[in-house]
Amino acid sequence: MTATTLVTVSSPDFRIGTEVMLASFLAHNRWFTGDILVLHSRLTGADQAALAASFPRLLCRTASPPLADAINTLTVAHPHLAARRDRFLSLETLLLPATGRLLFADSDLLFRGDIAPLLDSDAALVACPDAAMLRGNVRDADSLAEVAAGETASASFNAGLLVYDPVAAGPGVAAALWPLLDPAGWARIASQHTDQAVWNLLLRDRVALAGTAFNLMIGHRAASFAHEPVPLADARVLHFNGGAKPWRPDRHADAIARDPDYATAVRLWAAARADWLKGRP
Repeated sequence: MTATTLVTVSSPDFRIGTEVMLASFLAHNRWFTGDILVLHSRLTGADQAALAASFPRLLCRTASPPLADAINTLTVAHPHLAARRDRFLSLETLLLPATGRLLFADSDLLFRGDIAPLLDSDAALVACPDAAMLRGNVRDADSLAEVAAGETASASFNAGLLVYDPVAAGPGVAAALWPLLDPAGWARIASQHTDQAVWNLLLRDRVALAGTAFNLMIGHRAASFAHEPVPLADARVLHFNGGAKPWRPDRHADAIARDPDYATAVRLWAAARADWLKGRP
């Protein structure tokens, strides 16, 4: 099976990351012949034109009006979410026409291998464990607070790389989205997540978990080996989660202090960017 569309979210300060993510994905996943959808709220016309000129079959657009309105209402009621409002744009993936399976990829990913094995599952959603699971814990089913694992542990996953099958998920998922964005209900969310909280509340009972090598979170790597230790060299996808991005050198020193291998990960990202710059249209 294949995927019809690759979806990501970008912004002026993430455009460099978007370019490297897309270039590395296409370099290592040549089976993909679908469309690319870049969701945004603030990309300039020049940003959009540059992305469209660099990648085939790429379209930039804003969220559909119902989702944009829901995000606005939520962030006004909960101002602490306002600075991260663009993260909710990933939820537009749930509202796209059900023409085939969809890939969602954060713009701070670096692909270093083929992710086609993720498409072998017939689950509604394929994702990788989140930080709580990697630390050997789980999340409360209602509040998403991180708690110690019990006998009836449920899966919780990171939303940085997702394979979503709208047909397998069924028609009720989109309708179930809106109550989860209600400001009154959001008060129960005990994690710091945004879109990831919604994805988990919607689909954690229908997710198939893939190995951490398909989404190795650099920000959690050193502290997250309780579930599955993955050496940097074995990762098919590196995820520069957290505030230390490869294109933000002012934040590298602190990230390297937490995990010396962060320096190696940044060198891999920089090499991928250099390769893309040499060969871009």
